[in-house]
Amino acid sequence: MAQYSECASLASVYLEDSWVLSVDAMPTTLELLVDFVLKESHPAYASPAPGEQYCYKKGRLVFSSLVELHWVDQGRRPAVDASGELDYGSFDVAQFEGQAWTLIGDFGRISFLSQAPPSIEWQF
Repeated sequence: MAQYSECASLASVYLEDSWVLSVDAMPTTLELLVDFVLKESHPAYASPAPGEQYCYKKGRLVFSSLVELHWVDQGRRPAVDASGELDYGSFDVAQFEGQAWTLIGDFGRISFLSQAPPSIEWQF
């Protein structure tokens, strides 16, 4: 399986230290609200804010045109971060092979088939 960073739309983010704030699974679509870590190659990258290790930017990681989805181990309670937001942890695994994706973290294990590459919708 290929790592997420080999997918063009995800090459300039670092998921291992990004924070999943919500997960919404709907017919044909999976959306994760994420506080993304931006790599220096990302056009919106800036020096980390004081007290931060990384440059963060919120957005929605969207997988559309799903034809199958399995989500297990989703019963864990989210943490509450210092700002009071719910936090479902980071990505332990984010990999794909063709149209088959696997995402694993404190939010559980989500395996699915997506007929379209993922996209990120940035929040301003």
